[in-house]
Amino acid sequence: MTGEDFVAELLVMVNDFCRTLETQPPAYSYIPLTSDEERIRVMKSRLYNEVRAAELFGTWLKTTPELEVKAIMAESAHEEMEHAELLSRRITDLGFEPFDYQPLPAQTAMFNAIEGLTDTCQRMAGFSLAGEAVATYLTQKSLQASTVPDWIKQPYRKITQDEEGHGSIPQKILQRYAITGERQEAARRAVAMRLVLFREYLNSLDRWAMGKDRW
Repeated sequence: MTGEDFVAELLVMVNDFCRTLETQPPAYSYIPLTSDEERIRVMKSRLYNEVRAAELFGTWLKTTPELEVKAIMAESAHEEMEHAELLSRRITDLGFEPFDYQPLPAQTAMFNAIEGLTDTCQRMAGFSLAGEAVATYLTQKSLQASTVPDWIKQPYRKITQDEEGHGSIPQKILQRYAITGERQEAARRAVAMRLVLFREYLNSLDRWAMGKDRW
């Protein structure tokens, strides 16, 4: 399978996952939330994601042999921290502490599993292509929703602007490097793993943010 065909296959997996969220958007999108307390909870969880993503990119720098990918990771780490600053400032301005959040067990499991990926194609597929695509999809849903207050949309408009065009970067990397059956299978499994763990995180965030369960 060519790199181009392989990326197209991965995108089908991701798009199919996003379609399952269409009729009932999760709390991650802010759409079903009805109180500012719930919204702040979700924003704190998403702030944690931004910081953890930056840490992941930084951790992977030393073990990434491809110089162009190493440069992309370094730039991405910086950008994730800028996004974290936007969210933390918004939370602080509303009178809340942004860094008293304890990550949900499913959220911790998701990032720990991703951090354990050792191959560039696995990392680009599972983290950058799959994870960021789902996050962007849900962010776009929130920006379009009339039920989401503008104080939430403001930082995400900036985040969305920063990420415009970035979606093609992991695709190009995978087209270039995921050209053997072994690397394609490893990347395919990384995407499948990320989507399974992302769903568990979304479900637990729903329960916790809306006060239905501890996690």
